[in-house]
Amino acid sequence: MVVAMAMANNGSISPTSPADPHTPPPDYYENGRLYHGFHKEKYPFPCDEDEKDRYDIFHKFFQVAMGGVLHSKNTKFTKNFDGPRILDLGTGTGIWAIDMADEYGSNGGTGEVLGLDIARIQPFSIPHNLQFWQRDIESPWFGLEVESWDMIHIRMLSGGVVSWPALYQKVWRYLKPQYGRLEQVEIDFTPRTDFGQIPADSALAIWIKKIFDATYRNHRPLAYNPETRGMLEKQGFVDIQEEVIKIPLNPWPEDPREKDIARWYNLALTQGLEAMTLGPLVRMSGWTKDEVTRLLTEVRRDICSRKIRAYNNLHIWTARRPAESEITIPL
Repeated sequence: MVVAMAMANNGSISPTSPADPHTPPPDYYENGRLYHGFHKEKYPFPCDEDEKDRYDIFHKFFQVAMGGVLHSKNTKFTKNFDGPRILDLGTGTGIWAIDMADEYGSNGGTGEVLGLDIARIQPFSIPHNLQFWQRDIESPWFGLEVESWDMIHIRMLSGGVVSWPALYQKVWRYLKPQYGRLEQVEIDFTPRTDFGQIPADSALAIWIKKIFDATYRNHRPLAYNPETRGMLEKQGFVDIQEEVIKIPLNPWPEDPREKDIARWYNLALTQGLEAMTLGPLVRMSGWTKDEVTRLLTEVRRDICSRKIRAYNNLHIWTARRPAESEITIPL
């Protein structure tokens, strides 16, 4: 049973009656993978044990790529409270939220963490200062208090969002003025190389074109949005900073740190290819499962080939909602 939560009078997270009186539709199998039934048309990726493993491997990869930290050094909590209140959008298995709850709730800490996700795949044994709610983040965030969060975290939501401006507007509304910060972590899956070009007829190039086309037709592009800075500025965020980290597809670099990043990324990507590809290509492009399987066999070969010295870019965005006194109105 999914238990809905609401904000207590003191601003803390507390259980209430279920927020939705309707029973969520059951999960279902398609092409050998388990998918969630709640708003199933919006999210074409599975929610089975293999997918949970993929989320957790990606979590380890992100930690390695970010130097072992859970959030950017640019996300600094200002002492305006007893402990930070952190909202994790698209929490997945909840592994990042669990680690954050441990970090800010242990040793007398009073931080609170809430994770939202369209699929209920989080564990039941969790820290005392953490809750998970089943929510479609593109629907109204009923039960949450506006202007009450010190940090709102987004990670790997490309492929699951129709309108980024609408989501940023919602994030802005729920962050604390002056103190509230957004952190967004996204992978640009476009393959790049500093050594010539990725062959256009390679399985890797064909795969990314097909998956980008399919998710675009689903109105939730997997392709990284290069207009992120402009959208954040238009919404009114300040202190906008971007960090870009090169993430090799396999351990071809000589640099030891890049090799370590590449090993974890290669593991996450090769194990997650089917989950990323099967739903979009079958549902939106009319492929069969066998056709997807044959393509992905070749894609894995390209990803693991050190002859194709390719990489993706990891983008880490941080921004702050300013106080009302900081907002200037153009004359």
